Amino acid sequence: MDQQETEWIEAPDGWGDDATQDESSDSNHVLDIFGNTDPRESFDYKIKIGKDTKTIVLHGFKLDSDETDRSTGVTLWQAAPRLSEYLQAQPDILLQKRVLEVGAGLGLCGITAHWLDAKEVIMTDGDSHALKQMRANVNSNCKSATGDGDDVDHSTITCRQLLWGTAHAQKFLENNGQQHYDIILGADVIYTESSIEPLLDTVACLLQKPDGRFVLSRHNKWFSIENDMIIELAKKRHLNCTIDAESEGILIFHWGDK
Repeated sequence: MDQQETEWIEAPDGWGDDATQDESSDSNHVLDIFGNTDPRESFDYKIKIGKDTKTIVLHGFKLDSDETDRSTGVTLWQAAPRLSEYLQAQPDILLQKRVLEVGAGLGLCGITAHWLDAKEVIMTDGDSHALKQMRANVNSNCKSATGDGDDVDHSTITCRQLLWGTAHAQKFLENNGQQHYDIILGADVIYTESSIEPLLDTVACLLQKPDGRFVLSRHNKWFSIENDMIIELAKKRHLNCTIDAESEGILIFHWGDK
């Protein structure tokens, strides 16, 4: 964990500043790698890069595992492949753009953006466990394709912690040269009503004006949170929404009049 990062765990049943790790349960948990209850899982996913195909292998945990029950970002949620497919169908929106992913989890969408020639990809999550898995997946899937070595070019893709809310986002800007982002990505990142406004505040703080886009992919409508609620709260931040008719569950937010 980076020295500037905070130990923070996002559980499925709650979100907010009081979301902390249950240290007692975590310290007593032993991974049974020899039994039949191994919670780990690898997710293989193919992405199209022009005429070529690349296989992304993400390492994480099963959806029904104790690890996922404690930390939502360590498995692959269904909105992530949906967003990755959308990006592959619209590669021009990423070309030479500065891309930020919020709630990146295992990293599928950010890694997809990297291979689709984004200028720079910053993958973020607030969850400490998710960041650990994400960094491992970036290191194994984003090695240099130039033949010059096996190292990842961290000037083009990197993983950082980002907690949501205006204060956290402003601090993130200060630590990253006050640079805003052309494209912000998010997949299944809304779990509770209390998370919506901090997410949108973060997007409003970090999204480039006037042409930036926030692309949100939704598959699970947790706690019956409908799109209309998100859209109305976005309007209060001068972000208008277009729902892509050809891509199920894809909402595109852009700057506009209130």
